[in-house]
Amino acid sequence: MYRRQFCETVTRQLRCRWEAPAIRQELSDHIQDHQAALMATGMDRDAAEEAAVAAMGDPKELGRALDRAHSPWPWRLYHAALTAAVLLSGLALCLVLSNLFGSTSGLPPKDPCVALAEQDPEYIMEQYVRSQGDAVIDTGTVTGGGDIGPYSLSPVGEALLILRPGNGGDASTHLAFLVSSLHLQPWLGALVTDNLPCTVVDNRGNTYDPGRISFLYTGNSPRDLCRVFLEEPDPDARQFTFTLASDRGIAAFTVTLEGGDAP
Repeated sequence: MYRRQFCETVTRQLRCRWEAPAIRQELSDHIQDHQAALMATGMDRDAAEEAAVAAMGDPKELGRALDRAHSPWPWRLYHAALTAAVLLSGLALCLVLSNLFGSTSGLPPKDPCVALAEQDPEYIMEQYVRSQGDAVIDTGTVTGGGDIGPYSLSPVGEALLILRPGNGGDASTHLAFLVSSLHLQPWLGALVTDNLPCTVVDNRGNTYDPGRISFLYTGNSPRDLCRVFLEEPDPDARQFTFTLASDRGIAAFTVTLEGGDAP
């Protein structure tokens, strides 16, 4: 067995991989010194190397002995502590940036209880219905999602088909659901959807004009909740697909009202 093979076999027994390079170099130096001494007595290079390696003993036994002497746990604890320190520093920086750039200048700070409530999907939808005097006439599930730039969009809670009273006794229906917009860059505001093409089609083949689709954000960061509305959906349609598309990505959501899957 040659010097390099011997050193590799020894260090493969080590659990503490951080110590391996130093141990490998120390073993190699020791074998080289012994080899040089044997060559000085007239032994040729290859024979001297083999003899010097053989004098070191069984490489696996030596490796296991060195492994017992070099426990990996101090290094693991060190790296765990270092990782935790980096994460905490990053969190502190995010909080500072959020305080600097995430608030509206000139306005008093929002009540924490109100801010927490505004992140509760049930609270948001309840407030919407109650404040407008609407009546829920159907509910449904929402699936899908996607990424648009740094924003990750996903549905939250259930969809509501709402009957809204109007002036003169007229009433209109609205399909509403919530979308979570999450990003990891606290200096960013809410996703601007005004310039994003949004298409809506239903299972009856209807395509809805963009003017009938609206978005309303709660204004929180980095996780924002957006209320999505479709005015006057086809009363016979059971499934609607909303698609937000841009050169930065696509997000699509499918709303299926109660009563089963769309045919």
